[in-house]
Amino acid sequence: MANYLMDLSEEKQRIAEEARKATSEIIQDAIDKECYGLPVTFHMTNCPEPFESHTFCCIPTKEFLQNLLAKLSEARFIEDTDPAESETFAYVTPQDNDGIIYLCEAFWEAGDTLCEDSKPGTLIHEVSHLLGTEDIFYEHMTLEFYENYGTLLGKSQFCIHVNGKEFNEEVFQVNANSLEHEFETIINHEGAYSDGKYQCCGETKKYSVCTHRFRGHYYLHERLSAEKDLMERKLAKFREEIAARTNQQEKIKYVKKKNQACEKIPVIEA
Repeated sequence: MANYLMDLSEEKQRIAEEARKATSEIIQDAIDKECYGLPVTFHMTNCPEPFESHTFCCIPTKEFLQNLLAKLSEARFIEDTDPAESETFAYVTPQDNDGIIYLCEAFWEAGDTLCEDSKPGTLIHEVSHLLGTEDIFYEHMTLEFYENYGTLLGKSQFCIHVNGKEFNEEVFQVNANSLEHEFETIINHEGAYSDGKYQCCGETKKYSVCTHRFRGHYYLHERLSAEKDLMERKLAKFREEIAARTNQQEKIKYVKKKNQACEKIPVIEA
């Protein structure tokens, strides 16, 4: 396998660096436009009429986006030309702590601006793995919220079934797939970029997110000020979990392919 690994050619290095720059601008724009929030929990309900409905993929914190930006700036690129990886965009092995993103054949044909399976989305996905994220699901999450005495009640199609009981996903849950899709399908531009601006919102920055997309899920925590301590505890737990994954002894290779969760492959060293 090592024979397939090589430094990028001058042309591919240029493309990779342009993708890094574009992705950095997109993440910074998301920070500037406050596309982040705090963890929110909700109680399951069977109420017939929702107070409001939110469709999204995840709610990253400002700190997480800042860490994503910093880690991206440090990343190194290596090309994997293995024919077996012809449908792979990229992969990483976080436990190596070397910050290397291995770029494969599908990456070079991916879109330069945000769209499904784009270059920026791929880099956001892989760099988040370097920060310790997992892959859980690859679809949008739709939550119907009901407001009752300051408590959010919700229904979601994404539930974990354990011993016959349903346990809802945390709204805050950040995983590599949901983070990529949050950028590519929730806060990206719906209109085309032409004549120096996006037609949907008038934004002049090509590598940016859209202010016209619904972003109410980032502000849900503001209604639950009484639960701030709970939110902070969940954040602390999340930080512990991602730190544990990046520091574990077992090495895992996270392989991103088209429209599916990363394949997790244990790395067996000789």
